[in-house]
Amino acid sequence: MVKGMENVMRLELHALIPRFAKLRLRDAPRLRRLVNSIEHNGQLMPVVAVPEPGDDLHWVLIDGYRRLQALQALGEDLIWVDVWEHTIDEALLLCLARGAERAWEAIEEAALIQELCARYSLRQIAVSLSRDVSWVSRRLNLFKALPEDLLEAVRQGKISLWAASRILAPLARANTAHARLLLAQLEQHPLSTRELKRLYSHYKQANQAQRQRLVQAPLLFFQALQTHEQTTQAKRLADGPEGVWCKDLAVVSQILKRLLEQVPTLFAAEQVPGQRKRLQQAFEQMKNRFERLEQILEEVSAHDPV
Repeated sequence: MVKGMENVMRLELHALIPRFAKLRLRDAPRLRRLVNSIEHNGQLMPVVAVPEPGDDLHWVLIDGYRRLQALQALGEDLIWVDVWEHTIDEALLLCLARGAERAWEAIEEAALIQELCARYSLRQIAVSLSRDVSWVSRRLNLFKALPEDLLEAVRQGKISLWAASRILAPLARANTAHARLLLAQLEQHPLSTRELKRLYSHYKQANQAQRQRLVQAPLLFFQALQTHEQTTQAKRLADGPEGVWCKDLAVVSQILKRLLEQVPTLFAAEQVPGQRKRLQQAFEQMKNRFERLEQILEEVSAHDPV
């Protein structure tokens, strides 16, 4: 039972209007934990609601949507409600401003700010939340950047906000069909943040046919990638340190070839003296390492049996 709070009422669940339910994230694991907690300990915190204008029998639910769901799942009829004597908009702003008490997800903040923007300017919202306008604008842009199907996937917990905002949103702006194909794949076979970064990196460098295959079958891509890495590791193991030595020297040889081609440009007569000195110093450092390598090779060769 909830005690020690003013304006707390015991209401029937159907008296609450869950007007902003679609703006909140659904988190099945957290809901299960809450159901278990309420089943054993009861409802410890009231939800927040305000009177529905012109209706004495209903209240608009402002905060506590997961608690409402948990009580519904348990088949309860009654719920403890902290009834605020505010308008709906005032209550939304007050809830958003309670950052220290209630950890909002960024996408939830963005959705509620979008709701309030129909009636308030960004500056008014910023003042009410004790935030600067740029913070409010960034939250709003986060919401606007995501197509509705991506927003719904985030709300349902099918994909993370990071994946939606950093991968799927820019992909949707470039190719909506590819974004939807990838979203469908991620809903069935989730990928880690690291895997998504790798997939998107390959996508940006791929041609159109390859991009189509990547979003249609990302798991096949990672299987092929794993096979390639295993083959590379096996070859490296078979070649031993001798193979690595020869490969590294081949890379150095290519770099030296490129440096030779750049000499006429970098050391032209009109080159700035300070720049010429810096380039020369870099060369001397590299030259010293080559000379040291040559010295060690001569020392080793001198001890080789005849």
